Amino acid sequence: MGVGVIGVGLMGRRHAENLARRVSDARVLAVTDADESTRERVAKDLGTTASASVEALLDLPALRAVVIASPARFHELHAIAAARAGKDVFVEKPIAKTLEGADRVITAAREAGVRLQVGFQRRYDPAYAEARKLVSSGALGRPLFYRGVNRDLLAPVGPPGSMETSDILTESAIHDLDGARWMIADEVVGVRATLAIVGDRATTPASDLTMVELAFARGAVAHIEAMWGARYAYDIRSEVLCENGAVIVGGFAQTMLTVLRSGERRDDLYPGFLERYADAYVGELRDFVGGIVDRRPPAVTGEDGRCALAIAFAAERSAATTRPVVPG
Repeated sequence: MGVGVIGVGLMGRRHAENLARRVSDARVLAVTDADESTRERVAKDLGTTASASVEALLDLPALRAVVIASPARFHELHAIAAARAGKDVFVEKPIAKTLEGADRVITAAREAGVRLQVGFQRRYDPAYAEARKLVSSGALGRPLFYRGVNRDLLAPVGPPGSMETSDILTESAIHDLDGARWMIADEVVGVRATLAIVGDRATTPASDLTMVELAFARGAVAHIEAMWGARYAYDIRSEVLCENGAVIVGGFAQTMLTVLRSGERRDDLYPGFLERYADAYVGELRDFVGGIVDRRPPAVTGEDGRCALAIAFAAERSAATTRPVVPG
């Protein structure tokens, strides 16, 4: 089927490559990007067409679905345009920049009768999927506590205030905000959070560290740390403590001491998210395209995207007021 990709920077290019080379039922009909040289280069590399605009891409007669990986501030606009054009939609997280925007995207998809899937690739990572299967089976008893560590190797650089305070929550921590809700299989009823700058304040555009505590309706709790600029590696770890055991994704052997230094290579760590989640990015697009063929509901819905965004904004409000907040 014909699929178009809107936004072919780092993430969008990987999606386009996976569709072209590793998703058998898909054909990349066209790509588009606000930067002409970027869209032309990716189109040439993949042997497809570069559309001059989103509108031109959506007008292609054979186009059946779109993958949206444009900057987050355009997700709402592009998702609604695609839905109203009758195209099934895969949109990268966050689903929108506001909860009202998320509601508009969900409504547009529902009214158009198209499928809407949000890009939370961890749900397709083999280790996370197996952990969730084990936890949900009840073999270890009721889940009690989720802990997530999300550290990026590098940090954004720019003038102070040039990024939004919530960006680390909606761009980074949001993976664990969704992951905790998915793993615990319960809804978040309370959020407490801290935002901080731990890097060079002269060149750090916004908060580069957040710690978020979640309270779930049935009593489970979660603690999530997200950081930009860890310097030693891209370090992702999660743990689910249950009544009768624990499941750990990532982490290290139980040694007396582990030291992680900048510039040192470790076989159990990755340089970035594209390497860590290479298989997961393929899996989510195979599921998206397969779901279009089978006309089954998406595994990661627009509502899932909205819930994670609501938790992120609740964390931002909690950090500003130093008080617990209920997601809304």
